[in-house]
Amino acid sequence: MLKLVSFCLIFMPLACLGLQNRQYVTSDTSKKKLLARLTDYNATHAIEKAYLQFDKPYYAIGDTIYFKAYITIGAENKLSALSGVLYADLIDPQNKIIRTLKLQIVAGTAIGDITLTDSLKAGNYCIRAYTNWMRNVGQEFFFKKILPVAGTNTKRIIETAGLPKKNKSQQKEINKTDLQFLPEGGGLITGNYSKMAFKATGGDGLGKDVKGVVTDENGENIVEFESGHAGMGNFTFVPKEGKTYKATVTYSDGSSTTIPLPKARNEGYTLSVNTTNHDTIRIRTAAGANSSTQKLRLVAQAHGKVYYAVENNADNKYFSVAIPKSKFPTGIVQFTLLSPIGEPLNERLVFIENHNETAINLKTDKQTYFSRQKVNIQINAKNKDQKPAIGSYSVSVTDEGSVPIDTSAETTILTSLLLASDLKGNIEQPNYYFNHPTETTKIDLDNLLLTQGYRHFTWKQIADTTQPEYQPETGITIAGTVMRNNKGVPGAQVKLFSKAGGMFMMDTVTNASGKFFFKDLVFADSTKFLIQSRVKKGQDDIVLKLDTNYMPGLTSIAKIIPDTTKLNAAALANYTSKAQLFYNEQKKYGINQHPIILDEVKIDAKKELLVPHSQNLNGSGNADQVLTASDMDKLICAGPIIYCIQGLIHEVKFGKSGASSLRGMGGAMAIIIDGNFVEYDDFYHMQPSDIEGIEVALGPHYGAIYGSRAAGGAIIITTRMAKKQNQYYRYAPGVVTYMPKGFYKAREFYSPQYDNPHTNQKMADLRSTIYWNPNIITDKDGKASFSYFNADGKGTYRVVIEGIDADGNLGRQVLRYKVE
Repeated sequence: MLKLVSFCLIFMPLACLGLQNRQYVTSDTSKKKLLARLTDYNATHAIEKAYLQFDKPYYAIGDTIYFKAYITIGAENKLSALSGVLYADLIDPQNKIIRTLKLQIVAGTAIGDITLTDSLKAGNYCIRAYTNWMRNVGQEFFFKKILPVAGTNTKRIIETAGLPKKNKSQQKEINKTDLQFLPEGGGLITGNYSKMAFKATGGDGLGKDVKGVVTDENGENIVEFESGHAGMGNFTFVPKEGKTYKATVTYSDGSSTTIPLPKARNEGYTLSVNTTNHDTIRIRTAAGANSSTQKLRLVAQAHGKVYYAVENNADNKYFSVAIPKSKFPTGIVQFTLLSPIGEPLNERLVFIENHNETAINLKTDKQTYFSRQKVNIQINAKNKDQKPAIGSYSVSVTDEGSVPIDTSAETTILTSLLLASDLKGNIEQPNYYFNHPTETTKIDLDNLLLTQGYRHFTWKQIADTTQPEYQPETGITIAGTVMRNNKGVPGAQVKLFSKAGGMFMMDTVTNASGKFFFKDLVFADSTKFLIQSRVKKGQDDIVLKLDTNYMPGLTSIAKIIPDTTKLNAAALANYTSKAQLFYNEQKKYGINQHPIILDEVKIDAKKELLVPHSQNLNGSGNADQVLTASDMDKLICAGPIIYCIQGLIHEVKFGKSGASSLRGMGGAMAIIIDGNFVEYDDFYHMQPSDIEGIEVALGPHYGAIYGSRAAGGAIIITTRMAKKQNQYYRYAPGVVTYMPKGFYKAREFYSPQYDNPHTNQKMADLRSTIYWNPNIITDKDGKASFSYFNADGKGTYRVVIEGIDADGNLGRQVLRYKVE
């Protein structure tokens, strides 16, 4: 019989940022000091997470990837106010960063988009997102999502479906199976009832089916086992003193092997957790036969914040508690058994599901629709207490006929923030555990936690009193040094000017090393600054040197794009075929033809017009008219540049407030500098010496790729700054112009308005993403609405909405409707 010992509960209040670290004492540490130390650690090492919702799960060359980022902090998943800058990398199949966006975080969210230009090749790409603060816990903590990208040449569909062919040696490596046996809590103790978890994975990182039998050294059968979901499972037995155990394993191909089990010890503790009860966790510890009785502490924490702590009586070898699940946040909680001096003895991860997600009700105005018919959807969000939930949400609508989805393999806001962000290694089919939860999926989820380790917190970390290396960025910093004779000049005055959005000026003085900083700035990409330094004596030999390392500088990337042999090739090939039809239709109307069918682009005819460093989404030189660097060099301009080029650019009318195209569909032409939409004034005041080339899109032929913002055409400018590594020019002693990397301004998703007479009614509408809206905010009543028009595709349309309410409650809902 087990004796239930008395215990005391200790609940910790919420930690506040700004508390000072205390020295960690490794001997004679009271439970109060230990818990206080944990609280302090959490205060100075708060954990941020990032999750990105995408408009769809895979793409083709020529598509635009649309996404919304949610940045949370702490175990309660509240939207973070700590960081103001998010970095999003596009990484190619060779693990090279090919584009990085700097996004402004507002109220814990950010939005962005990346166009897959025709210079890219088909394969598995990765989007990686992180804040500077997140670098303190390592790159493995960054958000990462694999996005298959297919080509759209129908001759190469099978070839480019994201599934590279394997040679024999590669296939042999994939077929290898690694089988690990992991005792619950970390130790196998003789004489104690023990749970042994196992996981079988192939060389591709995916689970493999196995079955087997455990025998002792005499060949006596002890227990049989068989894997369940993703090659995982567990079995229980009582290891005996003096015995050794091995597992004879049979794989799915009929081959077999023998693997020794971890050796059982006489000293130590067994930590057993039972989560099968709906509202209670039961935990039992048992000491080994040779372990002395001592006062132990059981501490439960998530992200360094303690939610529960208890001590046993020192004269008992057994220790058992029942804890209400309501004491913990939804997600992964780490239970640790500590010795009297604070040494971790056993650990166990548990997934808590308190069903406190925001309930999002989506209601359409009809049950079925016709092609191109308007759809009106009402949102009603409520928390677990059935009260209105004010929150930030994003919604995607796709045609499932074009974009079929494996719902078990989806990455969602729940799978990412509650599970994947806290576990080591890849999680196969993460939404399997959330999509349709049953008793079986709960057991499978527990097996996942038994076999994949927690990656955020280790107890030795709390002894580290140093401040985190990387600090939160609340805005953009422009910094540099005022120098004379290669030495910093202290006390120099420095002024920062910009005309973007009206006259802007800031000033500061250099520190003792001659350094200066302009912090917490908010400006868009391609914003031009003039920086001027003044010293009391001898201005002529002053040099102003800027720090141009504006990005975190993550040049080394681990192998983060896995071999995705089991990717749904049929679904991707189907999408590729539909994408080809879509772009062929656009080509018929002179829209967006070049990113897809490369052999149709007459590159030879435009070689002399190519603009180096151009970020023209149509490809360098692909425009209705191009002015090159040599054209710019011939111009002498005493005033605004429009007066110099208006005679060179045809069918464009320039004014003081904007430019208009004779071929446009109405409205002012978009101004795009180095790939970013800017105000007309930014272009108006440029000089020819600033410009590498100008590419003019007079109408939809080349403007369509930029969406509705370029309906009136576009003037695409590439600056000479774009080819300068240091990104700035020195014009005079102590004076430089500088165009740093600013915040990317996301493009608006284009959705046809079929009730608008100017919309092209003849062109077939073969969109796969029907609608994307990253900016849905529910009001005080928890309500919001949105509307859009269906495409021509018939069948099932899928609406996915995700987001977070003001209290950190996650929400996700999927709605399907028919189009006839």
